[in-house]
Amino acid sequence: MQRLRRLIVSAALLLSACTSGSASSSLTPLPYTDEFDDPSSGWETLSDLSAEVRYDRSALRILVKQENLAQWSFAGKQFADGVLEVEARALGGPLDNGFGVIFRAEDAKNFYHFAISSDGYWRAGIVKEGEWTYWNDWQPHPAVKSGAERNQLRVVMQSARFDLYINGQLVSSQEDDSFQTGDIGVFALSLIGGPGVDVAFERVSVSPLP
Repeated sequence: MQRLRRLIVSAALLLSACTSGSASSSLTPLPYTDEFDDPSSGWETLSDLSAEVRYDRSALRILVKQENLAQWSFAGKQFADGVLEVEARALGGPLDNGFGVIFRAEDAKNFYHFAISSDGYWRAGIVKEGEWTYWNDWQPHPAVKSGAERNQLRVVMQSARFDLYINGQLVSSQEDDSFQTGDIGVFALSLIGGPGVDVAFERVSVSPLP
């Protein structure tokens, strides 16, 4: 797979209909958990010609209908330090995809992100004023479960340090002090020539640091 030539490289490609819902500066009490069995729990939804975000059978489902596009949904919460965990699996579409978690989002143009693909790759980085920067570009890792298997992403957020895990395996540790608090979100993306990415996020939690 030639990931380096097939990336979402511009924030202008991202859909803007779902924006961060973090209106309050007060922190959300921990632990926080959402298994998406209550459609009124606050995650953003959307339905248009480009993408669909909806609660669907105890999951938050994101369908990206067009190629070279990403869609996200924010929880409308505020967190600082904690352990963020997300469980997700691809329901359909190309294996050459991307899906993952957003954390410490100040708004839709300023946040950190961590994603995997159904063909065994991962990527993480930061968005500042809509400009995407990557701590690493797409890299293969044996911890990623391929195809339609369920994957767990974990981010240990401790001050300016972030430890990134895939299915219990530490894949990277990064330090960045750009954002101290913020919302969380989930997202899915399609690459060039690969519309129809369909991902179910089945559980999101933020727990206190051990």
